[in-house]
Amino acid sequence: MKVKHFVAQILYRINPYWDEISWNRQQDQRMRTAGLTPRRTRKVNLFVDRPVHVVIVPQIPPDSESFEAGHRDLYFEAGQLLSENLGPEHVSIFGVSSGEAPHEWQSRLIAFVKDTGATHILTHIETDPGNQLESWTWDQALTRLLNANWDGALLGVNFDSAFKWIQARSRRLAKLSPQFIAVDICMPLDGLLVRGRSEIGPVNMPVSHLSLDMANTAISLAKKDFDVSFIGALYPYRVDLINSLKSRGINVAVNPHRGDVTSDFEASRANQPSWLDYMTGLASSHMTINFSQSSAGPYEQLKTRVIEATLAGTYLLTDDKDRTRLFFEPDQYSTFETIEELPELIQSLLANRDQLDKRARKAQERAKKLAVTDFWSQIDQGLLARGLPQILR
Repeated sequence: MKVKHFVAQILYRINPYWDEISWNRQQDQRMRTAGLTPRRTRKVNLFVDRPVHVVIVPQIPPDSESFEAGHRDLYFEAGQLLSENLGPEHVSIFGVSSGEAPHEWQSRLIAFVKDTGATHILTHIETDPGNQLESWTWDQALTRLLNANWDGALLGVNFDSAFKWIQARSRRLAKLSPQFIAVDICMPLDGLLVRGRSEIGPVNMPVSHLSLDMANTAISLAKKDFDVSFIGALYPYRVDLINSLKSRGINVAVNPHRGDVTSDFEASRANQPSWLDYMTGLASSHMTINFSQSSAGPYEQLKTRVIEATLAGTYLLTDDKDRTRLFFEPDQYSTFETIEELPELIQSLLANRDQLDKRARKAQERAKKLAVTDFWSQIDQGLLARGLPQILR
């Protein structure tokens, strides 16, 4: 066992992704079975200048109830926001049904791309569309697009690239073609897919003006009844923290967006309320707590909670050091090193509630700008840096 570990360590030093070699071979074989020749190329199909047209391929079928305003679906929000900014003629939604075979939706996608003159495709690159969570054939889809001489850019959105085998999928696409560029919601991927190549992220979750208006209406009805809120799964250490805060006389709201009382992990994950309920729950407290570490390990992520909490007008307390500071000024949020620091930090902020709420309002104004600009503007900057066609031109 020690010998195997020693050998593995040496292999990782030679090639940090040596364990992906056999997986890539398996993917190559799947491509051959699908009638495709695996390719590795640095060549970019020469882009023919034409009006921008972005095809959005959402993770869920677009006829789903949650694929509409006010439901926090990133792909609805991204498409709606771009439509609001550029005009609906520059955006199309391409839907995939649950269970639709890869060669079927990919053939339809190629025809759709040709019909619309698509310059860009934005999709959830971690899984196949149609909410087919156990299937991933985007390497086949990209190969088919390139074989059809498509010259646009594939924008692959990642939520959980901290997980080894999710990141491996984007790395495979990046090595397949420089027309692929990763868009990461949580953490930077520069140099991790192809050495020396830039990607995009972390980026803030886009919020369309349509959804932002709905959220503002919901938030306006909320009253700040609590000192601090915690929204999320109730792991045992978090329950201990909440009890510690309460023992100091701090008015703590646990998942205030819910109509029921949650006191353990299972209850906190079941029967999730709507996004607007969630935003109202955030707005009901002066402060809220955010934990940034990924469940994949000790990786700091930009959680969507950051933009949502600040949009809701609650003051953000976070343990991240390298993510929130990219978007907000130091007086617009507070950080903590360990959960043991939280009780004193909260009490010190509560000592001047007027100043606390003033800082929260300042962060809120910043968040309103980020929500409707950051996602697409960062994508455009990333495309420019890579020499790929831009969108906001």
